[in-house]
Amino acid sequence: MLTHIKKIKSLGVFDNYAAPPELKAFDRFNIVYGENGSGKTTFSRFLACLQAGEHSDYPHLEFYVDTQSGPLSHGQRYARNVRVFNSDFVEANIGRFEGPLRHILILGEENKSVAEEIKAEIALRDDRTKRLQDITTAVAKLETERGKIFSSIAKTIGEATSGSTLRTYRRPDAERAFAKLTSPKLLSNVELEVHRATVRQVQLPEVGKLNVPGIVEPGTDKTIGPVGAAQVLAQRCKALTIRSASSAVISRLATHPMIATWVEEGIGLHKTHASENCEFCSQPLPAARLQAIAEHFSVEDQQLKAEIDQERAWLSSVLEALKGFTLPDRLALYSELRADYDAAARVFATELESVRQRVRVVDAVLVDKLTRRTEAYDAKVESDAEALKAALISIADVMQRHDAKTKGFELEKHAARDEIEAHYLLTIQEQVGETASKITAKKAEEELLVNGGDGLPDKRSLADITLSITSKQAQISNEHKGGEELTAHLKQFLGRTDLVFENSKDGYVVLRRGKPARRLSEGEKTAIAFLYFLVQLKDQDFDLAEGVVVIDDPISSLDSGAIYQAFSFLKVTAQGAKQLFILTHNYEFLRLVINWFQNLPGALKKQCSYSMVLCSETDVGRSARLVPLDQLLIDHATEYHYLFKVLYSFQSDGLILSCYHIPNVARKVLETFLDFHIPSKDKLYRKLEKTDFDPHKKTAILKFTNDLSHFTGKGFDPALVAETQKNTTYLLEMIKHTAPLHFAGLEALTKS
Repeated sequence: MLTHIKKIKSLGVFDNYAAPPELKAFDRFNIVYGENGSGKTTFSRFLACLQAGEHSDYPHLEFYVDTQSGPLSHGQRYARNVRVFNSDFVEANIGRFEGPLRHILILGEENKSVAEEIKAEIALRDDRTKRLQDITTAVAKLETERGKIFSSIAKTIGEATSGSTLRTYRRPDAERAFAKLTSPKLLSNVELEVHRATVRQVQLPEVGKLNVPGIVEPGTDKTIGPVGAAQVLAQRCKALTIRSASSAVISRLATHPMIATWVEEGIGLHKTHASENCEFCSQPLPAARLQAIAEHFSVEDQQLKAEIDQERAWLSSVLEALKGFTLPDRLALYSELRADYDAAARVFATELESVRQRVRVVDAVLVDKLTRRTEAYDAKVESDAEALKAALISIADVMQRHDAKTKGFELEKHAARDEIEAHYLLTIQEQVGETASKITAKKAEEELLVNGGDGLPDKRSLADITLSITSKQAQISNEHKGGEELTAHLKQFLGRTDLVFENSKDGYVVLRRGKPARRLSEGEKTAIAFLYFLVQLKDQDFDLAEGVVVIDDPISSLDSGAIYQAFSFLKVTAQGAKQLFILTHNYEFLRLVINWFQNLPGALKKQCSYSMVLCSETDVGRSARLVPLDQLLIDHATEYHYLFKVLYSFQSDGLILSCYHIPNVARKVLETFLDFHIPSKDKLYRKLEKTDFDPHKKTAILKFTNDLSHFTGKGFDPALVAETQKNTTYLLEMIKHTAPLHFAGLEALTKS
């Protein structure tokens, strides 16, 4: 049940309502009293919107309500069904009686068991529907989580493959690539950095082949490289050292190589210049000495010398060729190749110097051989250049790898991107797999709930359950019963039989003497609308014992006899509701309800709540509030005591809205007082004339209560607002002057 309405905001005159601390909790039976225009209908609209949790006419509505099952606020649906009779209900269901009334389906006693089956099936359907909604929400949440995983990894991949957060790689790209993963592998940190560097690289030109100078081997047409030449040079040197030239050896020359060299060069000079004397001592050269020297330096010997000289000249070419290697600039190579290139270049430089040293050793051996041409010996000459050759091969390999990368640059770059992409996608494989498994499980449950199956207590599909509900509802529905009950109630309510409800395929048609009713009176319309509402409380879509019933002024346009009939029907029909709210402005009807509440049996008498709606003018307009019902209205059979209190407590603020009801209240108090003080058939003004009171004040009282208590079509004269307090004071003075004991008693009740 509803217990407290803590707050209502932005709902018409309930613009900023907060419950006062003295207002007791609502109970099972509740009466809310209020004058016309005080906000009762607005309050009934508020109760009507609780089932939906909102009101379409008040989009900014805010509220906070306590119930026995927990608090409610805007946007939350109240679990109990709420049926409200007010002007909105009349307009929505009755209108101007231009068409048939909607059928009311009333459950017959013979179909109660079927109804219980329907109730169970509806609960089952609703449970499944709620579970399906929960699954949909859960799947959507999982899909969102999955999307976030791919969005995050897409950002990482985009940055890794482009080096910029302003990337074109997005979540759909990651999802498509993930779906195509076959056998990816995680990269090492080194591999990952290499691939990241590759995708960031700019394509470089090819460096071509290594420039290796060529040398023609003496005595052949064969061109060889400096590495091969160094090896051949050593072999040729060894071949020369094992040769000797036959001659008549002059022992001194043979044992003194420097002298021999000097002599040999001198012989050449003497021949060149045709000298007959020794250029050193100017003595004639003895013929025998010349003959001996000639035999020492024979033709064979000279041939060997020439070959050695030729070999040394070639050796010089080899040394020069060893300087002719042209290596590429390391910056012309891709960054990942530079380390290998630098290592190979260092080995090359070391080994090149070693080979050059060995060639110089060969030259020294050849120089020595020039002085030892008559000897045959095996000189120790190293000819190993394999290390230099290996270094050259390493450099050439790096250059070849560089050129191969340039030729397939885009393919390699694309392959690097693919490797990076696969690496990062693999890092989310387990997480995505877990999410996908959860989604699959949820969807499998969803399919089972929709299509039915062995995994459910009730194996039927959701469609089959819904079809069963519809079929059983059609089986137990009784449209004619609703029409019959409406006709019977209308006969009892109005005390005549000329109006009946006839059932048609479109609904109930109101007939008067067999023909569609025309020009229904306001009282007839009120009776039809209210009875239609009460009978509707019995339809199969509303469980009265678990529902909330709200009835707002069901007796407008009814005479006093009809008011009692309306109360009787309300009492009989609605008293079984889980919670009942009755709102009225009519004091006679209020007394009927209060008497009913006060005479409820046993503990029910304690389950009653009494409140009223007051409306006052504020700085921002009229504002309504709920307060406890004044005790004078509860304790006394008429409203006279309460109305006296209204006048006694009235303080005018000069505004029309705060004064417009006072003339009517004053007239009621004046009429009631004079009826008892001067009992007669005289009219009001004659009774007033018979009182012993100031004639000028009596005239003012009569004009005030007569002219302003009934609408005359001329409107409310603002000029009289200032006189409201004055005339109210005159009336109270008249009562006190005329009946002092009576006035004292009313005053005491007002102050108590």
